[in-house]
Amino acid sequence: MNQTERIFIEERQKESMVREILVVKKETLFGEESFQGFIPDSQRNFIDTIHNSFEYKERDSVEEDTSFRQPIPYVFIINKNDKKVFAYRRASKGYSEKRLRNNWSCGLGGHIDKSDSENPVMTAMMRELDEEVVSSHALTPTIIGYLNDETNDVGKVHFGVIAIAETEGTVEKGSDEMAEGRFISIEEMESLLSDPSSEVENWTKIAWPYVKEYMLNLSIV
Repeated sequence: MNQTERIFIEERQKESMVREILVVKKETLFGEESFQGFIPDSQRNFIDTIHNSFEYKERDSVEEDTSFRQPIPYVFIINKNDKKVFAYRRASKGYSEKRLRNNWSCGLGGHIDKSDSENPVMTAMMRELDEEVVSSHALTPTIIGYLNDETNDVGKVHFGVIAIAETEGTVEKGSDEMAEGRFISIEEMESLLSDPSSEVENWTKIAWPYVKEYMLNLSIV
């Protein structure tokens, strides 16, 4: 068996493995205080609830089960010198979440895997950044808030942990799940959001006003 054949077999074996992801029961996560949209970390901290109450489920078994929430790290990368945000368009083929293919997004992240065992939210956040982009500087995300969007099927089973990572260097797409990616200005982002021909991910739309405010505050420091 040559190296190419071995790699092919290993990849097929990986694909056949059941993927288990971190989930939290909806009633445990929210209690009696559910919300729609974005709330800042200063208002309510969900990290302890997630870390104290999570379990692992097969991904396919919870993608349509609204009794659970799948926490998703969602990181905006900001170049603090240029006051720009990294934006990318998801690939039309190959992206695992079919419902988000070809959408523009600023949030980098994904499901928390069983292998992200120690401090799972932050471990998954750092892993996803390493997988999805190539950065000339180390990226250290800071959680700024949480996002719950029950207006569509994707949002009804996911829960966003929104973070910002500042950089002074370059960032390029590092994953084939991105069709393109680059830093854009606040004005360019506003134009993208107002363009009816551009499909922008709903989480990016919801979180953007708070990220924009963060960027504007950076400009006056």
